[in-house]
Amino acid sequence: MGLHACGWHFRRMKTALAAILSASFLSAHAADLSATAVDQPWILLIPAGKFSGRDGRGPYDAGDMAMLEQIAAQTRSYHGSTDILIDYEHQSINSQKNGLPAPAAGWIKEVQARADGLYGRVEWTANASAAIKAREYRYISPVYFHSKENGSVRALLNVGLTNVPNLNLSEVSAHSIFSAAPTTEVSMKKVLAALGLSEGGSEDDVIVAINSLLTSSTAIAVAAGLTKDAKSEAVALAVQSAIADRKKIAIAAGQKEDATTDEIVTALASAHKAGVVDPNKYVPIEQVSAMQADLKSLQQRNADKDAEDAVGDAIRDGKLAPALKDWGLAAHKADPKQFETFISNAPVLTSAQRISAIPPKDSPTAGLDDADVAVMRQMGLSAEDMVKSKEAMEASR
Repeated sequence: MGLHACGWHFRRMKTALAAILSASFLSAHAADLSATAVDQPWILLIPAGKFSGRDGRGPYDAGDMAMLEQIAAQTRSYHGSTDILIDYEHQSINSQKNGLPAPAAGWIKEVQARADGLYGRVEWTANASAAIKAREYRYISPVYFHSKENGSVRALLNVGLTNVPNLNLSEVSAHSIFSAAPTTEVSMKKVLAALGLSEGGSEDDVIVAINSLLTSSTAIAVAAGLTKDAKSEAVALAVQSAIADRKKIAIAAGQKEDATTDEIVTALASAHKAGVVDPNKYVPIEQVSAMQADLKSLQQRNADKDAEDAVGDAIRDGKLAPALKDWGLAAHKADPKQFETFISNAPVLTSAQRISAIPPKDSPTAGLDDADVAVMRQMGLSAEDMVKSKEAMEASR
């Protein structure tokens, strides 16, 4: 079922449920309520199987566990987000005739199907709790919709706190609960139309359709991330939120708000395909960085080898003093062409120039190291000029 149909689905389910229940009849029976019931939130409302009221009406049939689950589901759907009323002496029904107020004795917060019947979790009012403990009220009398043909129970309407076990409550058409104004009983034809069934359908067909709608509602609730017994209002809100999110997704995909699911999926798939990187045209940045690092390392090793070869050749050819080897290596790595120009223009050193010796203290070259002397000789400077040049360089630092 598409999201666009969900709102229609819930409206149809509520309309159909109201129609089928308004074509049912209401009955009530009484059950004893112990003084300790106020301390036990869960109470039995409708027994499983067949039973009759203390006033002799019946029999009614709540069926087995599967049927009780249906009764619980239809009760939740009928009441929606509102709690189920427990009043005094069924005044909420009688108030339509006597005009008197109908105060609550308690509220049923949730219903639950169990093996022995339909249970309700009750929150009693302070007045009702005190009255039950004082044994001023001893019985509960649930009012439920049931089939007029076979007495099968369909849903719980409300519960009365009473002291009259043989409740003299005549069967009334349930449509009187929907409206205080007198109306005629809803025809089966309208019920069938509300459920989308053709004319001539039986009551069993109606029950099957109602159960199908309830099952669909449960499936939608679960799909919306809710519990299977979530109330219809909560399910509708979740579905509406999903529809709003779907519209945002459609717009983000470059589609219209009311685009079909296939259109949205196709647009997203196309966008994803367009965003996939072609491995024949692009390389991951990690691989590029690794290749750059390897290339830099290789270039460094080549530069070191080229410098060693060039400086070694220059020393062997007498173009560079051995003492200047480190300088030569650094100069070649910094600018190979400038180093080659320097070597090509340098004169061939004499044997004396190729030998590095420590000068005596009173020598003009005192204070110059081997590298200084080699540079001095290479450049044809006098010892005095070299010393002055070195002192000037050191002073400028």
